[in-house]
Amino acid sequence: MAWRIERTEHRIFRRNPLLATVVDLRFHPVLKLTDQVADFQDRVRSTFPVFQEATNQVVSLQPFGPVAVKQEKLFQFWKVDGSATLTLTTSSLTLESRRHADRGALFAEADTGFGALLGLHSSFTTTRLGLRYVNQIDQTQIQSELGRSTTWQQLVSDRFLSVPTGLAELDDATLFACEVASPLDRGALVARYGLLRDSSDGRTKFRLDLDRYLDVPFAASEVSGLLATFSDDIFSLFVTAMGPDLRIWMEGGH
Repeated sequence: MAWRIERTEHRIFRRNPLLATVVDLRFHPVLKLTDQVADFQDRVRSTFPVFQEATNQVVSLQPFGPVAVKQEKLFQFWKVDGSATLTLTTSSLTLESRRHADRGALFAEADTGFGALLGLHSSFTTTRLGLRYVNQIDQTQIQSELGRSTTWQQLVSDRFLSVPTGLAELDDATLFACEVASPLDRGALVARYGLLRDSSDGRTKFRLDLDRYLDVPFAASEVSGLLATFSDDIFSLFVTAMGPDLRIWMEGGH
């Protein structure tokens, strides 16, 4: 186990900087799923009543020979308020939430999808399970809601502000990006972070994208336990990156 993360007890804050949370289950293709979409919909309709079919272009690069391009059907099931989407293909089931409140709600929505899939196929060969939390820390927004000024050093731990000291100042003109990938017990954790320009408003924001995954076969019955472990790992690393003013803001203080 290469990551050395100090374990932190999970808690729920009044605010969070999350852009999205993603639960991704992948498995060897089950071709029958294309003909079972209606049955799957019946099982998830109470939570995800809006349906949309889409097509995704998949590009496969081989060491030799031509590039292979194929079309993949996506079956998407939305919550009415658009806050979460469940996407089914013949080889994956993905839940994306855009308004994360707490992990209990996220896991309940994921269980709805996993339960529907297992109801149709009690056995399939898993290949990957991933949990991803994408955080975006907006200094301007936080300053407004705190009612005072703050700095990147007060919002983010020095461990994650890796601009060479004395060579560049941490201001709106300085951008940087880093990636750290290292194993944990059963799987790995990837941390992508840095000061990046937000294309929507042109402001510099700190992005912390944490992806915890297992990419070897595992029993479908392990999904819930693995997700809880993954969430604990991500939360512990997030707390390590948290600066004092970010904590105050997340707790709802000023």
